[in-house]
Formats: sequence, C-alpha cells, structure tokens
Amino acid sequence: MGLKLVIFDLDGTLLDSPLDFDAIRAEIGLPAGVPILEALEDIGPADRARAEAVIDRHETEAVRASRLIPGAADLLAHLRGRGVKTALLTRNSRASVEAAARRHSLVFDAAVTREDHEPKPSPQGVRHLMAACGARADETVLVGDFRFDIEAGAAAGVRTVAVVAQPTAWSVEATWQAADLKAVRALLDGLMGKA
Repeated sequence: MGLKLVIFDLDGTLLDSPLDFDAIRAEIGLPAGVPILEALEDIGPADRARAEAVIDRHETEAVRASRLIPGAADLLAHLRGRGVKTALLTRNSRASVEAAARRHSLVFDAAVTREDHEPKPSPQGVRHLMAACGARADETVLVGDFRFDIEAGAAAGVRTVAVVAQPTAWSVEATWQAADLKAVRALLDGLMGKA
C-alpha cells in the first residue's frame, strides 16, 4: 500500500481566501448554517441562476484576495518530485479554480469542481479523480479542512487527513489529523517510506 495520489481541497486547505459563506447565504436568502449548494437544488431556475451568480461573484472576489497557505506550494512540488500525483476536489466553480491556479501557479494532475460531479460530501469526485490518475483507494489520500472532505473520502474508501488546529467532532473521523501542511507533509513522507 503505497502513495500514488493525494487529493486536496482548495479553500482552507491550500488557499487562504476570504470566502464568506454567511454573506453568501444572506445575499441569497438562505438560513444560517444551511449547505449552500444543496439548498440550490430546492429553488426554481430563475432564483437558482441568480444565486449562482452571487456565488460566482463571491468566489471571484475571494480568489483576488487569496493567498497560499504556508507550505502549500512546497508540499505540492515535493509530491510531484516524489512521483506522487496531485488532484483538486472542490465545491468551487471551475472558473474560480482556474483563476486561483493562475494567480498562485498551482498545477494539478486533475481537478473536479462542482460543475463536474455531485459536490462533496458525495464520493463521486474522489472516484473520478482516482480513475483519472490511475490510483486505487489504498493508494490515495484526501486532505481537507472540513467535514465534507472527510465524509467524501471515507465514502470513497480512501484515507483522509483533517487539517485542523484543534480536534473537532468531525475531524476525529479522519484517518489522521494534522495541525498544518508541514504536519501533512511529514505524514505523507511517512507513507512514502521517508521520514
């Protein structure tokens, strides 16, 4: 059981962006705490189009103000240098992912956005990325900072890393927890057989 593929979440895992989900919910008219993308399933086409425009605008603004989380670029380059494929799984739009990749010179072997598959916590995106990168579940690790990341990985049968400063009710469900990307790198190095 080696390491062939690492799937990353974007916002909060690799990218520090001021994406304000509460502001998005308020502008769309959703109650606090409701998952935004799932709520869009229950509204009519005209309201959905307006809501999607609001989300797209907020994502675009967040990318413009974003910065890489310390260690992100080094971790991605390190994995590539070791022959490990990297992929991105996000609930963001393809346009915002492409803008973030350009802004921060991010390169992935594959990416899945909300337009491509049912969004996390569905395991569809994880399975698609494994197939696209030629990796089995036991050769794949998913790294994320939110419960939907861990749920998607677990449902697809892959090992997961919750990047959290302190353990939470959901992070304890991950295979591992790491305080930051430096700790993630050490963990992945261990899986690759290098301390």
